[in-house]
Amino acid sequence: MTKTLKDQLYEALLRSMASGHLEPGLVLLEGNIADIFGMSRSPVRQTLGRLHDEGVISRFDGRGFLVGRAPGSIVRRSLTAADFRAAGGRASVKRTDSWRALAERVEHDVVLCSMKGRLELNELQLAKSLGVSRATTYRILLQLQSLGVVEKVKYSSWNVVPLDDDRLHQLYDARRQLEPFMIARACERIADKAIQRYLDRLDQAQSRYPRIEASQLDALENDLHHEALEQGGNPEILIMLQRTRPILLISKHLLGGEIELPPGDPFFAAHRQVFEAMQQRRAEQASEALYRHIKDSEALVQERLANFRHAGELREPGYLRWLSQR
Repeated sequence: MTKTLKDQLYEALLRSMASGHLEPGLVLLEGNIADIFGMSRSPVRQTLGRLHDEGVISRFDGRGFLVGRAPGSIVRRSLTAADFRAAGGRASVKRTDSWRALAERVEHDVVLCSMKGRLELNELQLAKSLGVSRATTYRILLQLQSLGVVEKVKYSSWNVVPLDDDRLHQLYDARRQLEPFMIARACERIADKAIQRYLDRLDQAQSRYPRIEASQLDALENDLHHEALEQGGNPEILIMLQRTRPILLISKHLLGGEIELPPGDPFFAAHRQVFEAMQQRRAEQASEALYRHIKDSEALVQERLANFRHAGELREPGYLRWLSQR
């Protein structure tokens, strides 16, 4: 699992102190460390607090912390990136990976809650609960907004867009109109090796099913409903289809987690029909097969959604507040 900014910073500080490159008695200042790692002061403050609680650093009569539990003297100097690189580490953090891991977590919570009603999301509370900067929080929310999961209503406040029956039907209606058109265009452009890769992945998943992870099912959905459609060559339609993503997010965050995987083939045969038609360069047949798949899947997803609304349990996070009855 990808480590958070705070975990990465914690390990970098701990490693540098253990190696002696951050010597006992050295003053550690939030601003100095934040500048070196290019992050806000909030995760630095929390990381230093964690190290203090563990007895690795100590407070003194001055700003910041001292390296060590009870150092004999105080060393005042500015830290540099070299202090961390010399300890065999680096003076940077993997922002993208950390951001994506946090975004996945927030997406999971928000999507599940959206299935049961309308909520308000407080941006400040989200930043506090994740222990990240407002910039990182805003980036996560923009990603969710692009998926049609949240919408901004006022400063630092967002609404979670509810996934009720009417909206789900409208999203499916949009997919039925757009995806078959795009898959027919993709038949003319997609490489044979790409189609074979999708078929091979389906065969591998089917041979192991249901002993597979939910994330594998999501990857297979992505093969058809994103990667293959990209070959259709119309980015404007792809942007429109991005708004229908909540349909796939329902299964992504329910199957194998909140509810058990279905006993039979979840969609393998339907996907195979589309890919085999593409392999034969039969655009009309591929389009019709995808249309039937989308039409048939709506009833299944509506049923899953209804069951979760009725029996699913939720522990909504503190950054969400209900605006309507569940």
